[in-house]
Amino acid sequence: MKILVLSEKDDCLGPMAAAFLCDYSMSLEAVSAGRHPASALNPLVVPAMRECLIDLEGYTPRDLATVDRSSFDAVYECPDLPIPETLDPFRDLRDFVKNAAYLFFRSL
Repeated sequence: MKILVLSEKDDCLGPMAAAFLCDYSMSLEAVSAGRHPASALNPLVVPAMRECLIDLEGYTPRDLATVDRSSFDAVYECPDLPIPETLDPFRDLRDFVKNAAYLFFRSL
């Protein structure tokens, strides 16, 4: 199954959600993209995800306009949430994304 993870900037929530979805099942392929992609990944994503044994080093935000939406079986839309500026509160955001992605995965 192929899932499109959609977010506004694809610099934080989308890449994390896609990584967690892929971690939940080897039969899933999750691709994240943004409506207005940032030029780089939020710098807190890599250390926060490393704590979950997921490496997003080198990830580049993807523009939704470059993605063939017809090739996906499902779309997961990330909520628009405020992004903390320090690692401790960012961990709470990461855990929220992880749980929300898991609930979506269970609904498939």
